[in-house]
Amino acid sequence: MTATSPDSTGQAATAAWLADLIAELLGLAAEDIPGDRPVGEIGIDSLTAAQLSVEVEERTGATIPLERFLGTETLDELVREAEEQGTEAGA
Repeated sequence: MTATSPDSTGQAATAAWLADLIAELLGLAAEDIPGDRPVGEIGIDSLTAAQLSVEVEERTGATIPLERFLGTETLDELVREAEEQGTEAGA
């Protein structure tokens, strides 16, 4: 048994991609986007949230409403949701 399962590898890649995207849209470094802090606290406005919602759906097939990027959910929680929905869509 390995320490990294395919699911965790996929989540890590999605987390890195989403952190990079958020950082780019906000003019921050990706390492400044913590996985355990609510994304609504890092300066995301409604336009950015809408862009993120569209980008996530295009890349993963997951539908994450823009309100969730403005609320109390963390990057890790959003990534988990995107991966779960993407897996269901691919099944």
